[in-house]
Amino acid sequence: MNSTDNLHSIRQAFSDTLIDLAGENLNLYVVSADLKSSLSLSKFASKFRGRFIECGVAENNAAGIAAGLAKSGKTVFLATYACFSPGINWNTIKQSICYNNLPVKIIGSHGGLASADLGATHQMLEDIALMRSLPNMDVFAPADALETAKIIHTVSHSPKPAYIRLVRPSTPNFTNSRSSFTIGHSQILQTGSKITVLGYGPILNSALSLKNKNLEIINCSSIKPLDSKTILSSIKKTSRCIIIEDHQKNGGLGEAVASLILTHNLKSKFIHLAVDDQFGRSAKNYFDLYDLHCIGQKELIRTIKNIL
Repeated sequence: MNSTDNLHSIRQAFSDTLIDLAGENLNLYVVSADLKSSLSLSKFASKFRGRFIECGVAENNAAGIAAGLAKSGKTVFLATYACFSPGINWNTIKQSICYNNLPVKIIGSHGGLASADLGATHQMLEDIALMRSLPNMDVFAPADALETAKIIHTVSHSPKPAYIRLVRPSTPNFTNSRSSFTIGHSQILQTGSKITVLGYGPILNSALSLKNKNLEIINCSSIKPLDSKTILSSIKKTSRCIIIEDHQKNGGLGEAVASLILTHNLKSKFIHLAVDDQFGRSAKNYFDLYDLHCIGQKELIRTIKNIL
């Protein structure tokens, strides 16, 4: 997973897809909160000046403007760092966007420990929990640049609010370029019979790169709505489940799957690898942070041995 080969920018894939969509949809707008260059939006802003709105460091205002544009029939992407949106403007998102069921697409970039040297203040580890809790809100987290393009394209046509979590570093492409993305569906990246491994985002590659044939690896990039059918079918087969996510244990995918298992009275061994009620810290390499918080590949290998 530490290889520098075949690395692709998820943020650039987001921006390139927006430019393509804006060329087709004259009602597509982007609302920014002072992080245009960090989200690779400079080209969009230059090409579609009348459809790029810079709000500056005013996240609540940005959410309100995005809601107003959506109410008038526009397709709106609200883009900034996840630590600021939904980190700062969650209540405005709740009242102005979700309560009115407006199709604003909220991009939370720099999610998780992967932001590394930006430190704890910018390593958003609670965004999935915040957004999962909101009525009407769909929640997505692409695994790589390929899937990012598919998700952005799909949600641009959805009539619902959506949150899409992006990460800062360039990462390997490991999803199938030929497969489509469907809201509420997950993707089986590898079939196996002994352990179900569930996750989302680039960290899921730590399981896939092991090439362990015992693992059934499922990409849960649609976190809400969750693909209960595929997840339950796999856990019924393996009776062992490992969740790995670059997020707090509280409110993350692990809690959603644990609830699913209990609700359906499944007997399964269950281990949740996530940040355990702690803040992040600064590091040159985010893989060191993964190891520190026991969500890296070394911990995954140890967990696989233990659960078997």
